[in-house]
Amino acid sequence: MKTLKMTFTTEGGKKFAFSLNYADPALLEEGGAARIKSAADLMLALQPFDAELISFDSAVFIDRSEHQIEMPESED
Repeated sequence: MKTLKMTFTTEGGKKFAFSLNYADPALLEEGGAARIKSAADLMLALQPFDAELISFDSAVFIDRSEHQIEMPESED
């Protein structure tokens, strides 16, 4: 699963982060940073959370993979 984690600073000076699952891999390509910045600017304008966000600090693209491990049958 690909996730975008965005970190902001609150009015109280604390870090506030949230993650968005199913992030578009194109965010890693040219123009992706501008799209992320636009989303961050929108969050700052709308203030959709209980904490007041005053600045956007960073974004991290997380790519996780799961691999099924076949276990041998147990011998009783």
